[in-house]
Amino acid sequence: MSEREVNTITHLLEVEQSASALTFQAQEKADKKIAAAKLQADSEFQSAYTKLVADFEKSYNEKISSLEESKNQKLSEYKTKIMASAQDKAAFNSYLDSVLFA
Repeated sequence: MSEREVNTITHLLEVEQSASALTFQAQEKADKKIAAAKLQADSEFQSAYTKLVADFEKSYNEKISSLEESKNQKLSEYKTKIMASAQDKAAFNSYLDSVLFA
């Protein structure tokens, strides 16, 4: 091979190495951008998720509290109604006698 061919091949190899280095640098830069974007997206997602869960949990606890309060009120009203009702012990005893000893 002539010196000119060797120089041309050497030059082409240098250009290829330079292109390879540029590609590698571009890939590293892209990887860093992707990692930063992923980190930011994960952070935003976690923030929104935490807020959403907190809102649902607050709503759930408020509903539980409201239902507990309603249950206690209805139970209290029922107890008051039962305690206020008149008891007819003679009629109850008569009924038991008719059922048990008939």
